[in-house]
Amino acid sequence: MYDNIYIDKALFQRISEGDETAFGVLFNTSLQSLEPFIQKMVKSPESAKEVIQATFLRVWLSRDKLAEIDHPKAWLYKVAANECYTYLRKEATEYRLREAIAVTGNEADTVTRQLSLKELQAIIEEAVQLLSPQRRRIFQMSRNQGMKIPEIATALDLSPHSVKNALVISLKAIREHLRRYGHTIPLIYLVFLCK
Repeated sequence: MYDNIYIDKALFQRISEGDETAFGVLFNTSLQSLEPFIQKMVKSPESAKEVIQATFLRVWLSRDKLAEIDHPKAWLYKVAANECYTYLRKEATEYRLREAIAVTGNEADTVTRQLSLKELQAIIEEAVQLLSPQRRRIFQMSRNQGMKIPEIATALDLSPHSVKNALVISLKAIREHLRRYGHTIPLIYLVFLCK
């Protein structure tokens, strides 16, 4: 058992140095145990493949920190679980939005029903790109990576209050951008779309 820990730590050290071969070894040796774990959480082989890709992308993007990790397998499973959570939250958000649009009948929702979810998300993504770099980063850490306000504050060395304000301002800017396109989206829908 200790040999596996040292191999994993050595492998993480090599990956942290940019060794793509070591990354391939990690992928090939971990896939067999990670795939059933992920599939059990997301309930679909196709979804599991998407989450596996996201997991290993996260590992590669975090490679500069890998040498400091004491328990590589536990860390890898935590990353996989977080990616599953992010995927499931995104799926649930899209489902809730479709349900909310189908159920409501007021005039503000008439425009919403005419647009597909993808069109709305494209406009929202355009609005996100127009945010200042700091607000865009905070927004993406919150919505795309599923990070909580205190986690973002710690990662960016900001106060939680500053992070919360940036998120509020970002949502208002996105809503205003949608208005410029002639789309009045109730705030509750906007929150669902941006998750």
